[in-house]
Amino acid sequence: MPTIAQRPENLIYAVDEKPPLVNLVFLGLQQVSLLSIYLVFLVLVIREAGASPAVARSSLSFAMIAMGLGAILQGWWKGPVGSGYLAPPVLSAIYLPVSLAAAREGGLPLVFGMTMMAGIFEVGLSRFLVRLRWLFPPVVTGIIITAVGLELGIIGFREILCVSGQVCGNFTVHLGVALLTAAIMIGLSVWGRGLLRLFCALLGLVIGFGVAAAGGLISPPAKAQLALAQVLAFPGTGHLDYAFHLSLLGPFLVAGLAAGLRTMGVLTTAQQINDARWQKPDLTSIKGGVLADGLACLIGGALGAIGLSASPSSVGASRATGATSRYIALAVGAWFLVLACSPKLAEVFLAFPAAVVGGTLLFSGCLNLVGGIGVMSSGGLDTRKTFIIGISLFAGLSHAVYPAFFHRLPHWADLLTGSLLSIATLTAIVLNLIFRLGIRRRAVISVTAEARPGGLKRRVRQQGQQWGVGTQILGQAADTIAAALEMLTSRHLNAGAVTVTLSYDDLDFTADLTYRGQLLEMPPAGEPLPPQSSGEMLFAQGLAGSWRCLCPDPVVCSSQGADCRIRLVF
Repeated sequence: MPTIAQRPENLIYAVDEKPPLVNLVFLGLQQVSLLSIYLVFLVLVIREAGASPAVARSSLSFAMIAMGLGAILQGWWKGPVGSGYLAPPVLSAIYLPVSLAAAREGGLPLVFGMTMMAGIFEVGLSRFLVRLRWLFPPVVTGIIITAVGLELGIIGFREILCVSGQVCGNFTVHLGVALLTAAIMIGLSVWGRGLLRLFCALLGLVIGFGVAAAGGLISPPAKAQLALAQVLAFPGTGHLDYAFHLSLLGPFLVAGLAAGLRTMGVLTTAQQINDARWQKPDLTSIKGGVLADGLACLIGGALGAIGLSASPSSVGASRATGATSRYIALAVGAWFLVLACSPKLAEVFLAFPAAVVGGTLLFSGCLNLVGGIGVMSSGGLDTRKTFIIGISLFAGLSHAVYPAFFHRLPHWADLLTGSLLSIATLTAIVLNLIFRLGIRRRAVISVTAEARPGGLKRRVRQQGQQWGVGTQILGQAADTIAAALEMLTSRHLNAGAVTVTLSYDDLDFTADLTYRGQLLEMPPAGEPLPPQSSGEMLFAQGLAGSWRCLCPDPVVCSSQGADCRIRLVF
């Protein structure tokens, strides 16, 4: 049964509150200004494909439409599609490396077609991703995010050092603009406060563009196109064409998987921001959110853009401003639909020089790289994780260091080795499955009827800390186990000692309470717990009222004769 969220006091407009129209318009514009910077990723792909100016303008305009529709889908709160949270998608860095590869091989039609395949895959994955979470523990998810950061950093340095054959003009000025762009973004991110820190990437992009223009880095053709572009005009559809290639299917599907995992993390963060007593993810909302994310990616490919995925920066901005209302997603969608009808805006992005794009990619790559490292190490590092991380990242980097080797492989191997991301991800998944053999640890605690709940809590926490169980999960587990024991003893359901068997496999922390006596009946969902135990249920931070709210996974009660068992999974 879904729990009722408690509105955090620091929010001005909570998730289900509708701001006044004027405020809604400006809050939507604030989000759009933050999200628009990701259009530079599509600019890079367009240049790689060598598309004509007309095709480039149409592609950027329709990318804005896709972002607007994606924002509305993600914020929708009725039916199976949408998370109901303000987490609009952007042109995702996850898809940039594979989109560049597709642009080189088959131009924009191949980018659009393969992006649609990735979207379809994520739509299908949304139905099973939560069930498959054992395949993607933090160490695997962290490797995926880290691999994305590495790819972005490599592409960023390619643009900064001007080693990919593009025309960079005066290299000294080019390098100075690139370093200045990255320095502004990084500096404001580290030392900035308030809105300066929130809009550090946007400010870096704007200032970098201005300095590049003053330094003569914007090409004369780009200036001419910008001057001739109309302020308002409906975008054409002449850029829409699709192609597919089996060799790129694997890398795009892996990117779709990475996008789905990232969306799960973004939406979990959105839930935490909007609930002062958050205890566990709302899996229904997450499933709907991943489905909406996949549909946004599919729509993006169909309209002529690279893959879309939920934006962590948008959720961070909504937290900083105190405006997390899902209605802002509607304003974001409306703004993008309006801006899509401005060819001049599209030309501004197309005029961005490689120096500014390279500095932006370096900044984004650092955030992804360090974010991935944080996820990998979130549960502590042991020998197993050391080798999973090391081998996976070395294998992925080998694709960038020794590209000639992978080019010599049979064509079908591209399904598995087409990118740094796909190699690192698949290696991490395989190694994780291998190293899970023998990973489960167990400990047994025998509890007498006279034992105090506080002593049991302490022993559970001590054992969990030795295994590296997360502090929040461990605290909830200790309180839940003690509460279950209190209910057994207060009702005299157990005859003799209760045996508590703890186990942990780096994913689930499980407690089996076994005893002889009468089985503890689980109350139906929504039925309050008996009054005599209600005081003990305060450990769940206000989530008392239903047994199923005590832990994230279902409670299983079973008996065989007088032998009873209660299984609690966290």
